[in-house]
Formats: sequence, C-alpha cells, structure tokens
Amino acid sequence: MCGLFFLAACSSDDPQSSTLPQINIEKTHYSLAKGSIEVKLIADAPVSADTEIPFFIYENANENTDYILSANSFLLKAGESEATITITRPEGEIGENSTELTLNLDRNAAPKGFHMGLINYTTIELMGKNATIVSFTTKADLLTMQSDFKIRLEKLDGSTYRVKEATDFEVEADPSSTAVEGVHYEFVGKHAATVPRNKNEGTVSIKFLKKEEGKDRLVLRLAEKVGYTLGSNPTITITVQGPYNISGTWAFKSIVNQEWWATNWYVDTSNFPKGSSEDQITFTGNSYEHYTFTPKIQGDLKNYFDSACSVTYQGERNEKYEEVGGYPLTTANITVLEFEQVNVNFSAKNISNRKAVVGFRILREGNTETLECTIYDYEPTDFLEDIYDMFLSYANKPVMLEAPLRLHFTRVVK
Repeated sequence: MCGLFFLAACSSDDPQSSTLPQINIEKTHYSLAKGSIEVKLIADAPVSADTEIPFFIYENANENTDYILSANSFLLKAGESEATITITRPEGEIGENSTELTLNLDRNAAPKGFHMGLINYTTIELMGKNATIVSFTTKADLLTMQSDFKIRLEKLDGSTYRVKEATDFEVEADPSSTAVEGVHYEFVGKHAATVPRNKNEGTVSIKFLKKEEGKDRLVLRLAEKVGYTLGSNPTITITVQGPYNISGTWAFKSIVNQEWWATNWYVDTSNFPKGSSEDQITFTGNSYEHYTFTPKIQGDLKNYFDSACSVTYQGERNEKYEEVGGYPLTTANITVLEFEQVNVNFSAKNISNRKAVVGFRILREGNTETLECTIYDYEPTDFLEDIYDMFLSYANKPVMLEAPLRLHFTRVVK
C-alpha cells in the first residue's frame, strides 16, 4: 500500500513536466457488484502513435475467480486521447464481504512528450452479496413540461432495500449531453434523487425550458456514493422535447387496451366501440395550448367525439399503463386537454354533453407517428356499465380515471 502513495505523490522529477500534457485515470474509485465496468484512461492530448500504458494490480481477490480483466494495459491508439479496459465479475457465487483492488499505472510508461498525472491509480471495490445497488429504473426517457426520473435501491440478490432515513443520491449532467442546464432544462429543487425514509425509490425532477435542434440530449449520471454501488442503469438518456403538439389529422387504428379489458377484467368486449381508418380527427392550432377539434367519424367513436369544439391545454398527468404489465408499472406523462363538449355516455341512444378532459401523447417509431388518446372522463351506458357503477364508490375524479380506453390513431400525411 505504501507503493500506492509513492506513485500517487511522485508524478515526475522533471520540473518541465508540469507543462507537458498529462495522462490520468478518469476516477479514483469504482465499485462493481455484478456485470462489468469500464475504467477509462485520459490523455490531455492525442498520442501520435499507438501507445500501451501497462498497469499493476494490488489485490485481496483472485483474478479469473473474483474478477476478469479485458487487458493488462491501456491501449491509446494513434490520434486518440482515451482508452478503456473492462473489469467483469464472473457469473457464480459472490462472497459475503466486499474486497478491493488497486490499479496503479506504470509511471515510467508515459510516451515522449507526456507525463503521468496525480491520478495514476484507482481503486475498484468488488461488492459482496450484501451490497446495496442504486440505479435508474430505465435507460431512456422523455422530458415534456416537467418530468420525474426514478431511481431504485435493491440488494445484490434482487431483494428490496429501504433507507432508514431520507437519503439524497446526487445526479449530474454527463459531458455527452447536448442540452444545457439553465437554457434547455433546469432541476426542480436539488441536483439529486431523494429516497424518503423507509422507501426504496426516489425521483429527481427536471423542468423543460427550451427546445433547440441538436441540443435535446440530456444524460443524467448517478454520482458515486459511499456504501452503495451503481447498478445496470447508472445513467439515463433524456430527450428534451417539451409539450406535445398534436396539430394535424389522425386516422383511427385500434383500441389498444381492449384485450387487457377482456383478460384482466373478464369483460365481454364485443360491445366496445368499433371504427376504421376512415374515422379521422383533426386538431388545428398554432400552439399546444389551444386547438380547434374537428371530427370526421362514421364509426362508434362519434358517440363520444360528437361535434367540433374548442380544446384547451390543462397541463400534464402521469399515466399508469396497467395493460403493459410487469413491475414496476410503466408510466408516462400525457398531455391533458379539455374538450368544450363531448358525449360522456359514449352512446348513440343516451346523450350527456359536457366538458371533459382527455389525455394524449405522441409515439414515434421511425418515420411513423402514433397519437395515443386516453379516454378516462366518460360515463358509459352501452358498455362497461358495471365497471362504471363500481368506480362510483371510489374517490376518483373523473370516475373512470383508473379504467381508461386507450386509442391509437396514425398521422394522415397529405
């Protein structure tokens, strides 16, 4: 261990070395529970020829049993300034206790014109089976007006870990981000995800400020925290989009949660609304805040969207997608629009026209755009009558908040 301090303290005896570009390891500490991590070497300038930088490992663990190295040196390729090696935990039984590796660069291996910086070493903590892992719950997401991005804590064996007191996990914008804090987005409150006492999940909240072409990528990275190791999603890539603008004409495709109603609620869906691609809806407007809505519908959707009307933006809500299944439930922010008039009975026979709110978001896959329409403000009389009667005893507003119809429309390209 004395060798470690000697190497770290003595980067060069040459007084001119302070003017030379340095070679350092990116971080002084890494932690690894399972899977693999990359250890990065960074030079202040590109090297002129392929250069190997060997390193030595001081360990309380066994190579190929407790860890596997991808190489025994960093290879800086000509014209490049970064190199990585990978350290992997083998599949199999992991011991109870954590152990530590120390990786020291060969301080004599700096190529001509460079010198070793002070960060010429790093420690890698191989976590034991009692390790606590912190990770974002997803690899990618979308920032609309304001969004919460979730982290989760668990033990290495997959069991839940709950904090004994409210705990902050700092997050930072990765240098690979193109969006700029204070210009395109801002943090709401702390630059951290807070996990409340006795909970295993927390959120960091981001607010949209501005959409700019080419500057819409935000990569949030969890910072290292003593006592925790980063899991499979140490970062989350966020597309800075802003509010959905649903202007245009959309053709009906399907009710995408109809099968969920049949299999999970044991509902006879034969009397559900039917339609075709000839059933189209148009939103006209220059802003996401106001539209004129014009339906051109022959099928059953006309029993809800029964007339042209004005539509006003009401904000966003976080929608749960129970039909997707799995744990945790898939959620997404949807735009809430208030229609001046719809027939909430969703019926040709029974008419009850009033204002109602409907949720929307746009799904993109390649060049195809799908408008997702979530109808949860309705009082059906021709189908789902029993479900509506049941939810009347709940405190939900609207009544069918947890019992929506999810419709898909495709954009009509003219």
